[in-house]
Amino acid sequence: MESFYLKDLVKAVNGKFLLGDPNLLVKSVSIDSRTVRKGQFYFALKGQTFDGHDFIKECIEREAGGIIYSRDDIYLANPFPHFPSIVKVKDALVALGDLAKAYRKRCEKVKIIGITGSNGKTTTKEILASILKRKGKTVWNKGSFNNRVGLPLSVLNLQMDTEYAIFEMGTSLYGEIKILSDIIAPDVGIITNIGCSHLETFGSPEGVFKEKRALLNGVSSDGFVVLNADDEILKNVSQKIYSRVIKFGLYGGADVYARNITLWSEKPKFELYIDGKVIEVMISVKGKFNIVNALAAAAAASGLGCSMEEIKAGIESFTPPAMRMETFTADSGIILINDAYNANPSSVKESVQGVCESYPDSDINLVLGDMLELGDDSPRYHKELGKFINELQRIQNVYLLGELSKNTKEAVNKKPVYRAENGEELLEFLKKANNTPKTVYLFKGSRGMKLEDIYNSFQKILTEREK
Repeated sequence: MESFYLKDLVKAVNGKFLLGDPNLLVKSVSIDSRTVRKGQFYFALKGQTFDGHDFIKECIEREAGGIIYSRDDIYLANPFPHFPSIVKVKDALVALGDLAKAYRKRCEKVKIIGITGSNGKTTTKEILASILKRKGKTVWNKGSFNNRVGLPLSVLNLQMDTEYAIFEMGTSLYGEIKILSDIIAPDVGIITNIGCSHLETFGSPEGVFKEKRALLNGVSSDGFVVLNADDEILKNVSQKIYSRVIKFGLYGGADVYARNITLWSEKPKFELYIDGKVIEVMISVKGKFNIVNALAAAAAASGLGCSMEEIKAGIESFTPPAMRMETFTADSGIILINDAYNANPSSVKESVQGVCESYPDSDINLVLGDMLELGDDSPRYHKELGKFINELQRIQNVYLLGELSKNTKEAVNKKPVYRAENGEELLEFLKKANNTPKTVYLFKGSRGMKLEDIYNSFQKILTEREK
């Protein structure tokens, strides 16, 4: 973070300046009292299970440079030899966002790309970062830093010599995408797709789109938006609304598209078409849906002036994030695929289809956890998933975990189904499975199901058996 004066921080967060030197330089901020360093400014955030105000004393003892807080019952007498600067605000979370918004304005030369969508946000972000860093200094938010806490902290990591910044934007409440868009003021907005995610809040895919389109509305007038031409909702977005639209997809009507796709090799490959030019590209992650993610990144990169060669090099050097089609092959030939970062009805179907396409000669076993945050229609979505699985001849066995998966089991009547009440029982089912060198397991479920723990345990069991 580039330093700025405390008086500028107070103005940005609309705070009440209680103590300190207004000309003090603010060099970094923190929200974690456990890691606050000497001189850092600590934002006392409130969460569902914690309150940062409870740890202000510890931050002062660690010689924090300043405290930004909101609670009225905090006693801030001066019992310490090195008392920090004090700023009171109405809401520390809002203040953190306001500071990031002001800081982003200082970085006016940086090209900012915002990415949202029901599926594929992280993979698209990582592929685009792999492309753009070949063209100039590029930063992007890491891991789950895509919300009202993580995104502002990521913005504050910008430097004046940064050329490109890519921000994944997540949401679970109405209005969050608008808040995040206001912070980053994007030059480019990407919506990967609109699916059945967070339906507990948004009710329907149309409700999801209503929330996501706030990103497009926030794009600067001289910027552009990138949309999925294959998506039933996005393909109908009027191009008249935005100054420039680049569409990507596997099928007709897209500006950026793929042809001659090969999915069953170790590294899928395809021909990438942009503006009448074509180049063959390989990608290190399985599934047709990941080729779509690569097309989204390619469309944005092309709009930003990258050459076909730069785009190809970026896609081919991309390394998939953890728990996104992460693959382990045992010495016996058994394959485990961990795609358990998250799950909703559309992403589970895409993953299952992707594995079937990638391993046409193998026996596919599904290890599925509940899909969470789907609202009142959760039983219906789980039953529909069961009907979908029932019709796939390639699926040999189905292993289920969770209360909602009862509905999936009811709908699967053409294949063996094993439903577990907990992780230990699920692992016992997997231990007893009859495997061959052509056996493939796909692990997929919502984060709350922690299927990655089962994946890791089963991988360890297979490895020990083969010693």
